[in-house]
Amino acid sequence: MASTKLQKILSIINRRFQEEQTPFAVIGAMALGAYGLPRFTADIDLLAKDENRSAVTKILTEMGLNCVQETAAFARFDSEMGVYGTADIMYVTSSDGEEILERRISVTDELMGDYPVIQPDDYIVLKLMAIANDPTRQARDEGDIAALLKHIRQKSLPDVFEPIQRDRILRFARRFGLERRMHQMFREYLDTTSSAGSFFL
Repeated sequence: MASTKLQKILSIINRRFQEEQTPFAVIGAMALGAYGLPRFTADIDLLAKDENRSAVTKILTEMGLNCVQETAAFARFDSEMGVYGTADIMYVTSSDGEEILERRISVTDELMGDYPVIQPDDYIVLKLMAIANDPTRQARDEGDIAALLKHIRQKSLPDVFEPIQRDRILRFARRFGLERRMHQMFREYLDTTSSAGSFFL
């Protein structure tokens, strides 16, 4: 569950990104919250196009957030003394990553207004990629995947989101060397037997 402070910050980010016509989507714990699975979080995780990196930096800097860490695919922004919390940005460069961004859906929150969130199957894809990039994250990230699959099995996912596409998830899982594990998780948490190095999106 995001604090009121983070919700207000996301509302400002959403407005500013729209004003600058810079597409983005919410990922991470705040996406889980949009799916109906609230998780406490101390930061905002966003997806954006690498080609818009300068625009993202400009917007967040104008908000009082400074870039404190940056890699080829990631940037972390924080405010002085942590007043506004942190914003982690994952930048996509491939057609697969851009497709995830294009498939985002707008959800409505009383405090934050309308804001874009990735589809649940794309949430799983990003979690699989995180595991492939850093196997020490496996237990935590598989826990999030399992919780989401059980939530979907219980038909608790808001109707605004598309049903997950198993074949799509398995295609990425195969690329990340996690196809067998993903089959197991589908069987264990979604109750179905049907299924049809570093990675950057």
